[in-house]
Amino acid sequence: MPMSKGFPVMLENGREFYAKVFDDSGIYSFHSALLNKRISPLPVWIVSIPGDMKKIQQRAFVRLDISLPVTLEYPDDNDPEQTITLDAATKDVGGGGLQLITTQPLTVGMRFQVGIELPEGEMIQAQGEVVRCFKPQEDRKLFWSAVKFVEINENYRDKVIRFIFRKQLEQRQKGM
Repeated sequence: MPMSKGFPVMLENGREFYAKVFDDSGIYSFHSALLNKRISPLPVWIVSIPGDMKKIQQRAFVRLDISLPVTLEYPDDNDPEQTITLDAATKDVGGGGLQLITTQPLTVGMRFQVGIELPEGEMIQAQGEVVRCFKPQEDRKLFWSAVKFVEINENYRDKVIRFIFRKQLEQRQKGM
């Protein structure tokens, strides 16, 4: 049951409402109607099947769908003196991170140096951390990994953001 200032929110049965629900996978909004409520043993609402459910975007930075060459470098687990280099491509990129396309899965929590090559020939360097990895198609050996920047020079972040806005402007002008 929703609470306000420590007290249960009371609506009359049949009343429609708009709600947001938070869980580990994100924030969702929906419309529903209150069918009934119980106070004991726990305060709960019994609601109709939610309609018009949407996942709410929580990113602080705009992302652009674009394929850019990326190089990942990280220490070898078997020999920390050695560095493993992995070539990949972006699925999308933003000021706060990117989504990678790789031929092998990356481990959630894994950290690495990432080099992103912008079309103007500029190389952006950052430290990234994998926050999610999944295989979008069972029949193909491709993996998508969401990566957040845990360390990035603000000048590099600004260059990524300017690049995104330039590309968006170009796309809008082509659509006119």
